[in-house]
Amino acid sequence: MSHIFVVDDDPNILQLISEYLRKDGFQVTSFPDGHELVDRIRSEAPDCLILDIMMPGVNGLSLLTTIRTFTEMPIIMISARGEEEDRIIGLELGCNDFLRKPFHPRELVGRVKGMLRLVQMHKSVDASTSEHGTYLTVGNMKVSEELRRVEVEGMEISFTSREYDLLVFLATHMERPFSREQLIQQVWKYDFLGEVRVVDDLVKRLRKKLGDAGAIFHIDTLWGFGYKATVKS
Repeated sequence: MSHIFVVDDDPNILQLISEYLRKDGFQVTSFPDGHELVDRIRSEAPDCLILDIMMPGVNGLSLLTTIRTFTEMPIIMISARGEEEDRIIGLELGCNDFLRKPFHPRELVGRVKGMLRLVQMHKSVDASTSEHGTYLTVGNMKVSEELRRVEVEGMEISFTSREYDLLVFLATHMERPFSREQLIQQVWKYDFLGEVRVVDDLVKRLRKKLGDAGAIFHIDTLWGFGYKATVKS
């Protein structure tokens, strides 16, 4: 049974979310604020966190920043504010999904289930060692970092240096959202002098090559922000 933590200072919303999750078979622990949250996450390691942004005392974004220093657990942020900036900041700080209030509890439950399915799928992402050195397996894609070689079901795919570097960075940070600026810092580093939209062109080329090869590794667009890597069967 998956264990879900829910944090919201509105008791009605907290109760409603908790009831819907329990009806679907989840174990739920609810919190009216974030005062005990970090310590409880460290001690109990829940499977997913639903975190409100606007709360008295420590707000959700501050808590998110702290939580991301020690765990990659799925985090869904919720907010009564319709500010696009909240969503962008939340994604930058490491939340996996964002839902604006009011929302139907069934939609939230569906998103939780989707997150947990991805976690199970990503358990197939592992580092192994062979005579050719260490390689990563992501879905049906295998990456040899020593050889800078990528195979999908045994078929090698040819990438440019930039394409390969972006692919490996995203593949080793599954489900983590990154802005275009962050990807430029990781892939181009100090050699970049152009526009950030160059990332879009690079992603487009990667998607075509991966799609042609039948890879189930995908690069998802986060509109108005950037990209993240997922595995889709």
